[in-house]
Amino acid sequence: MGAERFIATQDSDPAEALRAWDGGADLVVNASPSTSAAVATLTGLAPDGWLVLCGYDPEPLTLSTQPMVLNRLHVMVNPSGSPHDLRDTLAFSATHGIVPDFTPIGLRDANAALDAMANGRAAKRSVIAFG
Repeated sequence: MGAERFIATQDSDPAEALRAWDGGADLVVNASPSTSAAVATLTGLAPDGWLVLCGYDPEPLTLSTQPMVLNRLHVMVNPSGSPHDLRDTLAFSATHGIVPDFTPIGLRDANAALDAMANGRAAKRSVIAFG
């Protein structure tokens, strides 16, 4: 989709990594469900750069004003996941033969699947199959 770099915020200072890479990023798309991870990238944006939050948590979004003003930075939140988005995504997937990789599980295995996901051990998405 055109992404040039992936930075795991838990492994390094994301702003520092972005600045070291060609003077900063023009666009950061935060897919992590962490508001603080998104905020940590702000000073890694190039002048006129954009920070787009696709992932966030209940933590309030608090940004430092000075770098935003001095570098003309832009921040937006992407309200993804609407029924319209879902319909378009499913139609695109059907048209292009894109099939998700998942593990069918029974209801009795749901708690174990949730635990594996919470602990970062889930290899695939789990789908509860009834019947």
